[in-house]
Amino acid sequence: MKFEFADPNQLFWLSFILWLLLIYIGLSKSLSINKIRVTIILRIISVGVIVFLFLEPKLNFLNISKHDLDWHIYVDRSLSMAYHKNPSVGSLVSGIDEIIDKLNSKMVKTKIYGFGSKLDTNWIYGEKNIQDGSTSIGEVFNHLKSNKNNKIAGSILITDGQINLGPEIPNKHLDDVKPIYVLGIGDNSPFVDISIQSIDAPPVIIKGENAELEVMIASSGNVNQKLNIMLYSEKKLLGSKIITVSGEGSLERVRFMINPDHTGEMQYKVQVNALPDEINIENNKQVVSIQVLKNLYRIAIITGAPNFNTQIIKKIVAMNSKFEFDHFVFQPDGYSEPLKKFWDTKYDLIIFDNNPVQINSKEWASYIRVFAKKILSQKTSLAIVVGHDMNKEIFQSYLNLMDLNVKESVIELHSDYQWELTSNWESFFPFYSDEIGNKKLFNYPPLFIDMEIDSLGGTVLANFLISEMEVPLLILAEKAPLRYMVWTSPDLYQLYYKTQNTEYKDFSNQILQPVFSWLTRTSNEKDFYFRSSKNSYQQGEQVSIKGKPVRNNQITTEGFIHIYNNGSLINTKKLTYNKDEGLYIGQFWASESGKLDYNIELIYGDNSMIVSKGYVQVQESQIELNNVFLNKYPLKKLAEITRGGFYHWDDKTALINQINKKSKDEIIHSRVILYKNKIIFFILLILLTVEWILRRRLGML
Repeated sequence: MKFEFADPNQLFWLSFILWLLLIYIGLSKSLSINKIRVTIILRIISVGVIVFLFLEPKLNFLNISKHDLDWHIYVDRSLSMAYHKNPSVGSLVSGIDEIIDKLNSKMVKTKIYGFGSKLDTNWIYGEKNIQDGSTSIGEVFNHLKSNKNNKIAGSILITDGQINLGPEIPNKHLDDVKPIYVLGIGDNSPFVDISIQSIDAPPVIIKGENAELEVMIASSGNVNQKLNIMLYSEKKLLGSKIITVSGEGSLERVRFMINPDHTGEMQYKVQVNALPDEINIENNKQVVSIQVLKNLYRIAIITGAPNFNTQIIKKIVAMNSKFEFDHFVFQPDGYSEPLKKFWDTKYDLIIFDNNPVQINSKEWASYIRVFAKKILSQKTSLAIVVGHDMNKEIFQSYLNLMDLNVKESVIELHSDYQWELTSNWESFFPFYSDEIGNKKLFNYPPLFIDMEIDSLGGTVLANFLISEMEVPLLILAEKAPLRYMVWTSPDLYQLYYKTQNTEYKDFSNQILQPVFSWLTRTSNEKDFYFRSSKNSYQQGEQVSIKGKPVRNNQITTEGFIHIYNNGSLINTKKLTYNKDEGLYIGQFWASESGKLDYNIELIYGDNSMIVSKGYVQVQESQIELNNVFLNKYPLKKLAEITRGGFYHWDDKTALINQINKKSKDEIIHSRVILYKNKIIFFILLILLTVEWILRRRLGML
């Protein structure tokens, strides 16, 4: 016990002097008048207590008590622990219970935790299943380093050391961790397992091009055998190769060359034969998908009457190396090329250039049904560039195919007007906005218009600005499986020629190229192709996602993978761009079983956009079975660094002998602040009350 006082101030010294004066006067009176002596003494004591409180007195107490420290027992409950030959799962569970009982008999205070993908205390409630799909030792060390666990003597870690989720077994930054005693489970030699670790293939290729599939075959355990690696497309065997594997975690690389002759999503299955001693054969086959794009797109340009737009359209089409076009020009004696070729050829896009006109209007009126049948059966897109000579009645018939209509304008047209791109342009073609420049500041050349089209059935990408009214200039429409475009001004050529001597000389091309690509589906409706390195993963395995932009102008260095399970976001990982490979690469852990959906988000300046979506199928974890052996050396190193010890399961008795009851002296500090203590004030109140009663009896009040 120790008193503590504040430094005396002027108020204290003044009070103290007055108190001494009170003592002198009081004692002088009490010598002459005996009956008031007691009241004077009580008054002196009361004032003395008050003066004493001016020093802010504190009473400090120091107590020492012994506290028994806990030993934490961490039991690995992952699936690999159940497949060791020694001990069996039954012997493992009973052996752990025996360890706990013997420690309790030594009066050792213990707490038992189980861990796999998460840490829990279910063992003490009788839930002793050894079947968790993955092992995250990081959960154990997070628990050890938390503030709640600083009153422990040490830990016992019962595990085989096979970590497949989260960080590896640490070997540094463990100075603040109490001794860890490791009880190793299993043999040093792993079980035999053959797995397809990854399939490296381009996400997207062009039809007719060769592509290489690089397959990584992993082998573990004591094995030295030949394996047959087979590649299938659908049910067709494309090739096979014989390799010799040496086991012990070795990797073998196998390459296949493919040359797909179909477009669309092609699936390739790689399969390796199973060995007699394998436990897990789920990882002996994998499927990878590759998007195959067309290498050539055919376009038909039909010109009803020669006009200045024709050469501009042909020039823009010819600039795309994937486009090949036939030009049919109406002439008095027929067409520049036989129209039979048009009807017999399958086209990806048909462009009406100032067609139909008055002189061939009856002909194209008769074609309307067969034309509709042709584009529907061949999934051909239609684009119409309005000309001065077009027959509006027949033009309306072809607009009906697009669910569009010519409507009577409420204002006078037949003149040149200013126009601008709408906000729909950026949402339709986000990767072309920078090419066009600042559309708000650029003064576009005025264009002529003499008709208004009702855009209710389509999307307007450019508008005329006429008396605060918006009249469509560029309309895109889609009626599955067909796509359409209408350019409502006959002065397309003006846009080309009037920008030639400016920094926007490619302006007409920058507008129509993405529109023609959209109409022909040159990128199969996608700007990016992302896929996983294989179709099926096991819980706890690392998923690798790779992607490729269709066009070079779409590259950015910042992106993210957002992973979802049952519609809920469970993880977000960074996506990086590898300039050497021309690929986006990202990775995440398959922490949940079932279907995992993912979105690819790329950042362009201040804007972000979701450019691709996909999913991977995650099986209930068998990855634990790929490594059924004792990972001895990192566990032994862990025990040495933390000043503990490593013991094999057969030596568990020696481990028990090392674990003893430990206590820690705990110093408990307590303080009584007297000037705030209610008891002091209660005593002071009693003194004043007694004095008041005595004074009243003596007739002094």
